[in-house]
Amino acid sequence: MKQEYKLNKIIIVTNVLCSYLNIDSKNLKEILKKKENKYLYLLLLKKYNCLDKEMINKIIDLGSKRSIKYNVNKAEEKLLINKEFRDTYFTIEEGIERIYKRM
Repeated sequence: MKQEYKLNKIIIVTNVLCSYLNIDSKNLKEILKKKENKYLYLLLLKKYNCLDKEMINKIIDLGSKRSIKYNVNKAEEKLLINKEFRDTYFTIEEGIERIYKRM
């Protein structure tokens, strides 16, 4: 049951990010090659406690747990430094929060 709940959270985060970027979820892997998009995705997954190594490796090929942690740290650093990135993150987060309030 817990795994299903995590999967639903991952799907919601993925769909909201795809909606924000105006892409189809099938093209997500290509879009996540861009660092900024990958960082947004990882931060959102971390915020909603669905940062699961196996699921992330299916979506983005990051490799090891160490690599995932490194990318999350870089994303957090970028969130603190870059205002445009921060605004984008909080805009997407608001969309996800609206969905969770409906549930």
